[in-house]
Amino acid sequence: MAMNESALLSIAAAGNVYDATWLKDRKKLLQIKDKTVKYYANKEQCRCKIFLNGTLQIEKVVKEDSGKYTVTVYQQDGKLKTEEDTMFIVQGECLLFPYHSQTS
Repeated sequence: MAMNESALLSIAAAGNVYDATWLKDRKKLLQIKDKTVKYYANKEQCRCKIFLNGTLQIEKVVKEDSGKYTVTVYQQDGKLKTEEDTMFIVQGECLLFPYHSQTS
């Protein structure tokens, strides 16, 4: 992923999402439960939102957004449906330097 782009992290498990919680490096970011969103991180610093299907969107990604993202999904009866890990890596700007070779 390149810097300043938007990223979508989706849930591989099919079906409706009643309760999904996203964590970055084991720290809670946000949760959607019964179509209500709760933020655990500062909303402006997070630059993230969650869709009804549990997909996490991170806007204008920066290198500090790199890390291990975990989503935990529960069914309406409280049973664990899935827990998925994603390693997310943001690449910095690519700088090109001219190369000059000298021959004697």
